[in-house]
Amino acid sequence: MATESAAAKFLEGRDTINSKDATIFMTIDDTNYTVISATELTAKIEKNKESVNAIGDHWTRHKTTSIEGTGSFNRYTIDSVLLQKAMDYIKGGADLYFSINATIEDKTSRTGKQTILITGVNLDDINLLSLSSDDGVITDETDFTFEGCELVTPFDGIK
Repeated sequence: MATESAAAKFLEGRDTINSKDATIFMTIDDTNYTVISATELTAKIEKNKESVNAIGDHWTRHKTTSIEGTGSFNRYTIDSVLLQKAMDYIKGGADLYFSINATIEDKTSRTGKQTILITGVNLDDINLLSLSSDDGVITDETDFTFEGCELVTPFDGIK
């Protein structure tokens, strides 16, 4: 008689999250922009660590001393919002800092929804032109840093 694994008792395929079931908003200067052109968005926290060694101990231990938020953003080029903000900065205005709000909700999954707010987002570069004689559509990709984040709504989990 076959026994059911712990994963099989609780995890059903439908409960994994479809990455397409998300909505993304950018808030720039108190204006919300729905990001319908996104093809990929990643953000992560990188821990900076110092090695800690002691006489009599062969293990190198580690102490987290700070964190850094980094990410990347890929999208179809269908508007000029980010380029306009870059032009403002080039002409002597303030650099662009904004927030990203991403909600993931796969209605087929029993896990509920998750909303993450990323603040102090600053793009590493802004694409002026990306033209090619090959077939294709214009896309834009950039890396960014951020200086804050909040788990606004966590997934409920599978019960």
